Amino acid sequence: MRRIKIPFVLVLHIAFIVAVYALQAMIFPHLPIAGYVPVLLPVAAVGIALFEGASRGGGYGLLAGMLCDVAFHQPVLAMTVTLTAIGIACGILSETILARSFPSYIVCCFFALMITSFIPMFTLLFYAGVDPFSLFQLALGQTLVSLIFACPLYFFIRLLARSADAL
Repeated sequence: MRRIKIPFVLVLHIAFIVAVYALQAMIFPHLPIAGYVPVLLPVAAVGIALFEGASRGGGYGLLAGMLCDVAFHQPVLAMTVTLTAIGIACGILSETILARSFPSYIVCCFFALMITSFIPMFTLLFYAGVDPFSLFQLALGQTLVSLIFACPLYFFIRLLARSADAL
């Protein structure tokens, strides 16, 4: 009888993404901060991509995107494709020109959160004719509230990246 060994690091990564999903989908919608609900799955995908590279970032972005689509009740593949692309892009940037540090992490998180905020607003902006300035204010507010939670997630992501590097 042959046993399949699952690497401990993979189990840690899956436990982390499930915990982040639980926070985003089950807890934070009931505890809005200044009227905004924090979004954490893009932050997790960016962090893994920045500290572990493009291939892991793409895979993690794929998983985080699927969970985002479930949490946001979005059309199929909207966030899946977006977070996969963001994960690959951040991973490539970290392998080539970005330093793997906290300032790079925050800047990448800011842009990823702004991009993911734009996706649900696309139809409102182009088909419903909603004022772009008010949509930008909403996106910026949600991004800034989410960045508050990006700071503590940074330490968990660095711990995951170091555990992946150790093996």
